[in-house]
Amino acid sequence: MYQLTNDLSVASSVLFSNVWLFADSKNRRFLIDTGDAAERWLLRRCLKRAGITQPGDITAVLLTHWHRDHAGNAAWLRETYGCPVICHENDAPYLEATAAPEPLTGLKAPVWARVGHLLQDLYPARCVVDETFRAGPWKWGFEIIHTPGHTPGTVMFYHRPTATLFSGDAILTGTTPFRLGEIVGLAVPEFSPHLDECHAATRQYVKIAPEIKRLCAGHGPLVEGDINAKLRALINGERQAAPLLGIVRNLVAMPQLAKQLLPRHV
Repeated sequence: MYQLTNDLSVASSVLFSNVWLFADSKNRRFLIDTGDAAERWLLRRCLKRAGITQPGDITAVLLTHWHRDHAGNAAWLRETYGCPVICHENDAPYLEATAAPEPLTGLKAPVWARVGHLLQDLYPARCVVDETFRAGPWKWGFEIIHTPGHTPGTVMFYHRPTATLFSGDAILTGTTPFRLGEIVGLAVPEFSPHLDECHAATRQYVKIAPEIKRLCAGHGPLVEGDINAKLRALINGERQAAPLLGIVRNLVAMPQLAKQLLPRHV
């Protein structure tokens, strides 16, 4: 894992989506999303480097949604580390294969996205769900923000004690597989069957959101600073200067950022 702060790390070599390892003040450790099954061996190495080797080392796996690039290793983590897998009640039937999801195949998208559609529709993530949640205040200091439309159970997690927002694919800070260059945006149409619904729920939350000090998205780099102002500008349609400025800042910091991809940080 690449340690970003004392309580937050990212599985640096897992590139399809971000896998966040978060430790709270009571040293409970949570994985927010799990990556794609194709990168399982890389995730295993990341966890080992972080000292996660046996059952009990992970308090829970929290899923922002059920797509395979976010939930693809949930079943393996549950079996290997004995940790519960928790998601929104609307996505649980798809993970447990008790309901048929709306297919992604057929959505207008570029060729690269259509490959992802086929993989998601033919080889979806499957896992026993130990617990579900709904929107509102939850345990462990988390609040659940339901932003359906990307999937029926897409959520964001706001950790109130640290003012950290884990936004999954409802709010993105970059494009896979890059974590260089801050590009904050809303859910993309290629993988969101009901995009307008997801955008509307996200915009509504931004209007009333508490202070956010850190934004941990499903794709892209960690963003810190005045997150609320950036998100308000985003939903108000203001032109974002952050992409170019972010790229310049990251180029200056390249020696440090490059460590995210070096073997000793895997």
